[in-house]
Amino acid sequence: MELIRPIKQRVWGWPAVFNFVMVGTATGFYLLNFLIAILQEGSLGVSEPVSSQILSPVLVCIGFSALTLESGRPKGAHHLFRHIPGSWMSIETLAASIFVPAAIMDWLFPHPIVRGLAATAALGLMFSQGCIVYSAKAMTAWNVWLMPLLFLISGFAKGSGLLLLLTTEKLSLAATPIKIALICALLNLSVWLLYLYRSNDSAFLEATKPMRRSSSLVRTLVVGHLLPMLLLFFLLGVGGNGGSGFQHIAIDLSGLALIASGVSQMFSLIIRVGYDRGIKIGEVKTNI
Repeated sequence: MELIRPIKQRVWGWPAVFNFVMVGTATGFYLLNFLIAILQEGSLGVSEPVSSQILSPVLVCIGFSALTLESGRPKGAHHLFRHIPGSWMSIETLAASIFVPAAIMDWLFPHPIVRGLAATAALGLMFSQGCIVYSAKAMTAWNVWLMPLLFLISGFAKGSGLLLLLTTEKLSLAATPIKIALICALLNLSVWLLYLYRSNDSAFLEATKPMRRSSSLVRTLVVGHLLPMLLLFFLLGVGGNGGSGFQHIAIDLSGLALIASGVSQMFSLIIRVGYDRGIKIGEVKTNI
């Protein structure tokens, strides 16, 4: 017998989804450019693309500005710093407060130490957003240990999509961004499937049922992952020998699909399956 039915949360809506998408894309994009710079130079270097140095903090600021629409009290944002030791939201705010000025400073006065600080803050920002969702009380689809990892991998996948869209080496089809995007897409697909299907908890399965419907799977898995993976495999196979026009379309389409998949993931998690755990007589609560 069901004593209390699951209730959909009303605290987070589209502004939260927008924040998670923008921040995840920005930090993933910054960290992937950071990784490429290391692979190309063998050190932290100072040749990271300007687009990464300035675009990433701008996107983070835009993402956080959306939260003011939801909270309605932007002047009280300084209170977020009062609970840093025990609040992932405070840690998120601190990480963003370090990342944005550090990334801008690295753009103005490039230096390996500043870049390393910005990259560390970006990683902390991605991870803390996943922990915010994971630590929400009694949220069936969110209290899963995979949640922080899912936010990390999804951020890298969205960032790789932006990396493909903004690559300046499309004529030669830069192999490194394509390989990175392919790896990110594969990891994101694996973690998403693990999240959807590893648990046998009836409450979790019921809460996440909308994400296992055929329409949702086609949108997230087929269009958002398998299609860009096939295109990226094709691009690696043909190299610079195919028709350049089609190759440019393929790389742009892959980037858009990866970003769209990340948007779909965040929308599904926050809007569609954001229900608390109901209470039933004889229910045995299990950890997922």
